[in-house]
Amino acid sequence: MGKANPVVRRVAAGGMKNEEKERFGLRVVDHFSSLPQAPFEQAESLEDLRPSLNVVHILLKLGHYQQAAHAYKGDVADALAYNVEAYSEILSLLRQFCRSKWDEPREEIGVADSGYLLMSAANVLRTCESREAFTAYGGAIRAYLQLRDWTGVGAIIINIAATINDDNRLSDPLRLVALSLDLATVREDKPDLFKSRLTVFQLECHVGQWTASENMWRSLNSMGRDWSRDYYRPGESEAAFAWFQFWKGTLQEKHLATAERLATEGKNRLTLRELYGLRGVWRLEQGDWELAATSLADAVRMARESGIPDLESETGLALAKHHLGQLAEPQREAERLAQLRQPAHRLLAQLWLALGDHEQAKHHALAAYRWAWADGEPYVHRYELTRTTELLQQMNVPIPNLPPYDPAKDEPFPWEADVRAAIEKLRAEKEK
Repeated sequence: MGKANPVVRRVAAGGMKNEEKERFGLRVVDHFSSLPQAPFEQAESLEDLRPSLNVVHILLKLGHYQQAAHAYKGDVADALAYNVEAYSEILSLLRQFCRSKWDEPREEIGVADSGYLLMSAANVLRTCESREAFTAYGGAIRAYLQLRDWTGVGAIIINIAATINDDNRLSDPLRLVALSLDLATVREDKPDLFKSRLTVFQLECHVGQWTASENMWRSLNSMGRDWSRDYYRPGESEAAFAWFQFWKGTLQEKHLATAERLATEGKNRLTLRELYGLRGVWRLEQGDWELAATSLADAVRMARESGIPDLESETGLALAKHHLGQLAEPQREAERLAQLRQPAHRLLAQLWLALGDHEQAKHHALAAYRWAWADGEPYVHRYELTRTTELLQQMNVPIPNLPPYDPAKDEPFPWEADVRAAIEKLRAEKEK
């Protein structure tokens, strides 16, 4: 809790009798609730959120879980996740709202708030523990289905799709985001429709469905940006459009500048960090090692500050530094990067090739090709597959013959049938 008020530390330490703890704790809550609070969307550090965080901490210590949930939901949660990327703090707080497992919220918390808290936890868990994220998402979607909260259901479907995509699967995510789009369309819910279209656009770009993604971009771009932070964070869709341009080979500085300006003005740290990474890999492709190193160093710094690995930026930075003659012990650094979880294989192959180690370069290039193949045509990472194919050809390494996409491997989630039934029911009601 940082430099907390002495009474806060006293309550948190647990050395008080229950009645005294309750009395002092509620006084602390009243104190911090009365303090002036800068606009949450302008927060840049945990200290900017400290009064509100102290309220949540004390309410949790007092066992007032429902009140703590209300204090955490909305602005505080959004600022922690998107302005500050304080993921350790988020998980530390949210763990206290659950019992032994992530899909077991405390009974004192209402169903709607439970769904929100579990989804918030899952959104952070997917950055480090996808299995735990699925557990939390499962609890959240059960809550929202029980309430027939279709906005919540649609949001969780999108987030589950993103988590599956993190595990290098593309067919299932595309099916799920199409389901979310169907749900938003039949309900004619414009904010949900915008969010679903943006997510579909991003995945269509991944697999290289250029015509479909261009049409989807026109649809979502025409809807404007006047949405709450639950649906649009400044610069988010513009960053997605910049990636689209990069993968197509048509990226220009103006695309990045627009997205960065919006993300900076909106204190959208996550998108800003990703844009630094994008600018870095774009400069790598151009062989502009100095500009690449500058942008990638910013991306790596921000990722480390948030405790999140960004292996593509780290590996790209090593490659740029090597070409600049600034990488101390390049072979040792390449070995370190290769031992990390989910290495950036294509960039590692390029680094080993620059170091003159053809065998290591071949090993990582083949690994990069297998990753880019994902579920098999047409569900592949189109840009990465193309670039890795070019790299293998440059090295005179035969292109692997990998199995094609097998639709039999796609197993629907148990709740998908419930969502599809709800869509049909909503459609029938609409047509009456």
